Amino acid sequence: MFDAICVGHICIDLTPDIPPREGGLADIFVGGKLINVGRIEFSTGGSVSNTGIALSRLGFKTPLVGKIGDDMLGGVIADLARSQGGVPDYLITAPGESSSYSVVLAVPGVDRIFLHNPGTNDTFDVDDLDFSLVADARLMHFGYPPLMKRMFQSGGAGLARLFSLAKETGAATSLDMTLPDPYTESGRADWLGILSDTLPNTDIFMPSIEEIIYMADRGKYDALKAKDSDILKNLDIDYISDLGGRILAMGCGIVVLKCGTLGYYVKTSNADRLSRMGRAVPENIGEWAGKEIFSGIYKVSNFKSATGAGDTSIAGFLAAFLSGYSPEYAINIACATGALCVTSWGAADAIEPLPGVIKRIKAGWEKRPVSYSGGRFRYDPANNLYKNP
Repeated sequence: MFDAICVGHICIDLTPDIPPREGGLADIFVGGKLINVGRIEFSTGGSVSNTGIALSRLGFKTPLVGKIGDDMLGGVIADLARSQGGVPDYLITAPGESSSYSVVLAVPGVDRIFLHNPGTNDTFDVDDLDFSLVADARLMHFGYPPLMKRMFQSGGAGLARLFSLAKETGAATSLDMTLPDPYTESGRADWLGILSDTLPNTDIFMPSIEEIIYMADRGKYDALKAKDSDILKNLDIDYISDLGGRILAMGCGIVVLKCGTLGYYVKTSNADRLSRMGRAVPENIGEWAGKEIFSGIYKVSNFKSATGAGDTSIAGFLAAFLSGYSPEYAINIACATGALCVTSWGAADAIEPLPGVIKRIKAGWEKRPVSYSGGRFRYDPANNLYKNP
């Protein structure tokens, strides 16, 4: 039996090494100007490869299921996935279709910019997935439906059906998102409605804070963006807690909100809901039920790129969850794998087996301080995080 199966969006990322520039983006996007860069890094991208390969490198048997074309890039995606420690044997090849790719502009001092072609991800459908593979896994993780047209069209009927069928196999399910482009069909979709139909069959929901505010509280998202392009600068942790409660009430078992440099948030449902997590139900449900936790992220001194940090943190959380660790330890392992990710250009290159990650945490890895003045959470020194109550 597989530990997990990663399904959904897969592509190839092309990341040129852009040296620090005094003018930042304004000095790069100038018509007719030649910008000298370093070598280009080729790596698999998307939720399937980032999370799935990271799980494999952590030591978990995790096949990758996504759709690629029969073009040159499709072959490169499969070869790269295997060379990075992934299991690409179950990738679906679509004759005559274009594989998905992203050009990742990681400019020092500026958040990443992605030039993306969805390619075969737009034609991935429920019928492409062999559910016998899901039936042979403890958990199915699905990622990036906003970049997969047939998952969000028709009110998200495809996504809801996929998760319903996955739950029927007895597997636990987890779901990751990506931020929709507001100027596209995906950005105009009714994501709150889509989530309302999908989350009752989602055991672990794992979006970024920016993604879920866009989908569930658009007015708040627009107000935060009007203040600063980086919404984290004006985001209150107690608001994150309120939002987490709203999402949990939509039917999922555990909500995990990746909050970038601000931190990492987890809220869990009651024991009855957690008991319906199929083959991945926690052995000690009482240890997981009714928890609310917020943690700062670990410090790194050799930052390279944030590409894949959220996806690899998901791999860390799922690895800890499947291994029977407590939610407090799971959130620390998630933050640790995300921190390891940013020390290399490729998403999973710096990820090591789970015992090594745990060893780093136990050695006293320092976290960035959390700026919190509310009264809802209390600091837990034993686990170096905040809990409510």
